[in-house]
Amino acid sequence: MGISIEEYKKMVLKQNALNPKNPNRQLQGKINRQLGQNFEEQIEAIAEIYRLQKLAIIEKTPEPMKILKHIENGRFETVFSKSAQPDFKGVIKGGRTVVFDAKFTESSNITYQALSDHQREILAGYDELGAIAFVLVGFSDGSIYKINIKTWINMKEIFGHKHIKQEELEQSDLRAKKAKNGIIDFLGIC
Repeated sequence: MGISIEEYKKMVLKQNALNPKNPNRQLQGKINRQLGQNFEEQIEAIAEIYRLQKLAIIEKTPEPMKILKHIENGRFETVFSKSAQPDFKGVIKGGRTVVFDAKFTESSNITYQALSDHQREILAGYDELGAIAFVLVGFSDGSIYKINIKTWINMKEIFGHKHIKQEELEQSDLRAKKAKNGIIDFLGIC
C-alpha cells in the first residue's frame, strides 16, 4: 500500500526542513552561476573585438572581496567587502563613458529586483553625469537586450509590472543588433 500525495508532500517538506541544503536547489544554483559566467565571457569576447577595432575599451569590474582564510593549493575563503558594483565599465571612442550590469535568465522575463538598490543607484548616477548606463540582459535563446537604466527604474510605469517579458523587449526594439562581422554589437558602434 502506497502513501497519498499529501503525505508524500509532508514527508518531503519535513526532510527539507531537516536538511536545509537541498541538493536540487544547490544544483540549480550552480547551473545558474555557470550560465551567468558564460554570458559575461561572451560580453568580454565582444569587448575584446571592440578593443581590437579601437572602438571601445570595456573591462569587467572585479568583485570587492576580503580573504577570510587561506585553505590550500591557492584556495581561500572570502566574503564580499563592499556592495556589488556594475559588472562592466569603459569608454567608447570619442570619450563617452559606458557602464552596465549583465544579467542572464532562463526565464521568459527579467525582474526589477535582478539589480540591487545599490546597483540601480550607481547606474542612475552615471546616467545623470552623461554616461551610457544600462542593463544588458541575456536570455537562454541567445537573445541579448540593452535596457537603459531609466527604462529599468521606470519599469512599472512603462510595462505595467515590475518585470519585463522578453516579448515586450522585442516589441520595444531593445534587442542588441548583429554587426556586419556577425558579433552582437550591444553598444551599436560597429
